[in-house]
Amino acid sequence: MMLDRLRDIVVAPLRRLRLAQHIHARWRHRGYDKSIERFLRERTGEADRVPAGVVYEPTMRCNLKCEFCYVGDLLNLEGEWRDEMTVEALRKAFPERKGLRVSLTGGEIFVRKDIEEVLDLFRQKGYACAYLTTNGTAITEARASALADLALAGFLKHISVSIDGPGELHDAARGVKGTFERTAAGLRRLQAAVNAKGAPLKVSINTTVTRQSLDALNRMVDVAEELGVDAIGLNHLMYATPDEVDQTLKILGETDRRLVATFVTADPGLDRETVAAQVAALESRCRERRIRFDYRPKVHPQLIEGYYTPGTPLRGRCLYPFLNARVGFSGKVYFCPFIRIEVGDLSASTLEEVWNNPRYVDLRRRLLERELFPVCRRCCKVELSPEPVPVAAAALKGRRTLALTPVSAPRQ
Repeated sequence: MMLDRLRDIVVAPLRRLRLAQHIHARWRHRGYDKSIERFLRERTGEADRVPAGVVYEPTMRCNLKCEFCYVGDLLNLEGEWRDEMTVEALRKAFPERKGLRVSLTGGEIFVRKDIEEVLDLFRQKGYACAYLTTNGTAITEARASALADLALAGFLKHISVSIDGPGELHDAARGVKGTFERTAAGLRRLQAAVNAKGAPLKVSINTTVTRQSLDALNRMVDVAEELGVDAIGLNHLMYATPDEVDQTLKILGETDRRLVATFVTADPGLDRETVAAQVAALESRCRERRIRFDYRPKVHPQLIEGYYTPGTPLRGRCLYPFLNARVGFSGKVYFCPFIRIEVGDLSASTLEEVWNNPRYVDLRRRLLERELFPVCRRCCKVELSPEPVPVAAAALKGRRTLALTPVSAPRQ
């Protein structure tokens, strides 16, 4: 534990250096390629004995009403949140595997009153919390102190706070007046606790390309500086068209559209040239102000036109379901964040028992065969080829995508 803490204290400042970031990215890329080599070679759909990582949704409750939230239809499902797994149930269902990466998202995770017990359970199991996402409104001084302690213990690595612009713009996007001030206050409490204890915790703000936030996107640098944050993560709008949903369900032999949990729209209504200009401006300002900048999916400038043109096919691949399990609040295990086909239930089985069951393996095999399902093209986990699909190929609807040009490893 002390060695892990010492490593974090030494490595954290180095990662702020651009050369160190480049070296670290290449190291991660090599490790990622090695981890997926067998899956691509054997093409059976079978993964390793247990996942390398778990993304756990401890609750789907939320205290905000974000219009663009891709899990919006899953929030506060008529009291079903009362089925949230207890700490003891989590203890039995999750494997004893030191170093397993667990990440927490939701819902707003801090709406759950026993969330600190959940985090401590994972710490006791020897896991590493790669990241947790929050809107920041529920970070009290006591909670900020507890999070800093988890970072000091070598468990908690990264907290991402969702902010969509300055002041009123953020409030409008989040659907509740006064949200920006509450988020800023929570973030300042967290920063104060981290600084007071010398905790090696990465804190970033995360924003999404939407119609509401687009014109003020490059002002996120000013927001970051105001809040004392040195890293910005950008999410390109994640969406699928109704036709892509229907195509995916047909491929998988399903009919229920609710199984696809993304923002479904015939047209996101975003001007592609404006998106390209604003993203480039944000990246440039981050570079000038020495603020770390990353975006997902990796929509390179040459891909923006196709990405924001509904129905345009994109080349790529996704190996996410081979490495990471997606566990819902009640213990249901889903194929992936967007395709919420149930592949297991941790209230009845352990994660290890679920991980390579026939349904899971079959869906992974189909994904390998297709390289991407239609709704996967605009997901944060997709690995997009940097080259646009040629016009002639784009016209061949329903045909398999071509071989994938190598791309960067996905950011967790």
